Amino acid sequence: MSLKSTKEQLAQLLTDEDTKVIALSGKWGTGKSYMWDQVQRESEDETVKGALYSSLFGLSTIDQVKLKLLQNAAPALEKSPALLESAKKVYGTTVKVLETFHKGFGALNDVGLLVAPAILRGKLIVLDDIERKHDKLSIDEVLGFIDEFTQRFGARFLLILNSDRLMQKEVWDTLREKVVDEELRLTTSCDEAFEIAVRHEPSKWEDSIAVAVSKCGLTNIRILGKVIRAVNRVIGERAAISAPVLVRVVPSAVLLATIHYKGIENGPDVNYVLGFGASEGWNSFLKPKNSETQTEEEKRQSQWQSLMTSLGINSCDEFELLVFEYLQSGLFDVSKVAAIIDGYETEHEATAARNAVNLFFQRSFWEHRLTEAELLEEAKLHAEKVHLLDAYTVTAFADLLLELPGGEPLAREVIAKWIAVAGPTLTAASALDNFFHRKVHPEIEALFQQFEKKAQTDTSVLDACKHIVASNGWGARQEMALQSATVEAFEDAIRTADTRD
Repeated sequence: MSLKSTKEQLAQLLTDEDTKVIALSGKWGTGKSYMWDQVQRESEDETVKGALYSSLFGLSTIDQVKLKLLQNAAPALEKSPALLESAKKVYGTTVKVLETFHKGFGALNDVGLLVAPAILRGKLIVLDDIERKHDKLSIDEVLGFIDEFTQRFGARFLLILNSDRLMQKEVWDTLREKVVDEELRLTTSCDEAFEIAVRHEPSKWEDSIAVAVSKCGLTNIRILGKVIRAVNRVIGERAAISAPVLVRVVPSAVLLATIHYKGIENGPDVNYVLGFGASEGWNSFLKPKNSETQTEEEKRQSQWQSLMTSLGINSCDEFELLVFEYLQSGLFDVSKVAAIIDGYETEHEATAARNAVNLFFQRSFWEHRLTEAELLEEAKLHAEKVHLLDAYTVTAFADLLLELPGGEPLAREVIAKWIAVAGPTLTAASALDNFFHRKVHPEIEALFQQFEKKAQTDTSVLDACKHIVASNGWGARQEMALQSATVEAFEDAIRTADTRD
C-alpha cells in the first residue's frame, strides 16, 4: 500500500481498541517511523497522542525496553502527579525510589521497574526496529512482554520493522503468527518518498531530480536526501541552468549518487556508467537480443542499458568523472565543474542559435506571407547571437540579409560582430575544414588564413614529424615547416627527441 493509504488505515486501526497488536512493515528508509510520527501528531485520540516509544536497537533485555518506555513517559508523569501517587499506593514502593524515578529516570533501578505496569497500563506502546534487537534479547521474551501487557494491563502495541533487513525471518514469522492482529505493509512510491526527502533537503533543481530518481526507482527517503544533497553540491549555487543542460547533468549525477549510496538493487556499477557509450558498449547495445537465449549477465546488461536510455544518458565525459571523484572523496574542483557546465550551456546556445537561423532560412524561402520588412525585423533578433554561429552559417546569413531591402547595414554588422566576438576565440590550431567548398565571407576567410599562417610558422620540425607518424600523412602546415627548416633545425629536433626518450 502507498504511504497515503497506509497512513489512513493505520490511523483507523489505532483507534480500534479491539485490535491489540498492529504491525507496520516495509523496506528500510521508506518512511514507516516518519508516518507514525505524523499519525501521532495529527491524531485527536488521547491514547495515540500519549503513546510511548522505544527502539529495540541494541537492547539486550526486556528490562532495558521497559526502562526506555518509562523514560519516554517521564514528561507525562510530571504533568500527572495523580498517576505517580497511584503507583506509590499500588506497589508500596519507597518514596525515595519513586522520587528518584520521577526526577528523570536516569538512576532507575530494578526496584523502580515495579512501577512499570502501573505506568504502562492501558498505554499504546510503539516498538520500533524489531529486526535490530540484540541477539541476547530472545523472541520469547518479546512475546512474553507483549502478551503480559496486553492481557493483564490492557496495553496495545504497534510493532515497526524493516522487512528487508530481517536477518532471522523466523523471528518475525513467530511474532506475526502468535501476537499480531493486523499487519500493514508499506510500499512507498517514488513520488511520496521524494516529497518527504525534499522537505528536509530543498533544491532549486527539484523538478529535474524528481524525474531522475523516479526512473531509478528510488524509494528510500534517507538515500534520497543524500542524493539531493550530492546534486546540490555538484551543481553549486548557480543562478539558473537551461532545461537542456539540466537534462544533461542531473540524471547522471542522480544515478551515480544512487549507486554510491546503494539505492538500486541489482543496478549498474560505476564502471559500467562511466564507460557507457564507448564503442564496445554500443556494439553490445545494437546486437539483436533474444530473451530465450540471453545469459543472466546479458539480461542484466540489457536492463542497465534500458535504465541509461530512459535517463537520457548517451555517454559520459569529464563531468561524470568529477561527480564520481566527489562521491568517493567528498572533495572536488568546483571551478572545473562550473567550467564544464558553462561549456554545456555554450554548446546548447550555439545549437539553438544555429537551429533558429536555419529555420529563418526556411521561413524566408517558404513563408510567402512574410514581407521583406518582417523578415528583416526577425533577422535582427538572430543577429544578437550571431557569434554562436559557425563561419559558413554566418556567411549564408549575411548573404541573405544583402538580398533584403535595407539589409546591407545589418549584414555588415553581423560580420563585424562575428569577427569581434568569435575571432579572439580562434587559436593557432583553428582551421577551416571546407571539404564541401562552402562559401566563406572574405573577411572571415582572411582571419582564418592569418591564424593558419601563424600556426605554420609556429610548427617545429619535431611537431611536424610527430604529426606525420601519428597521422600517417601531412598537411600544408607540416609541409611548410619541413621545407623551410634548416639543417640546424633538423639536428635540434633529433637532439630534443633523443633527450625526451
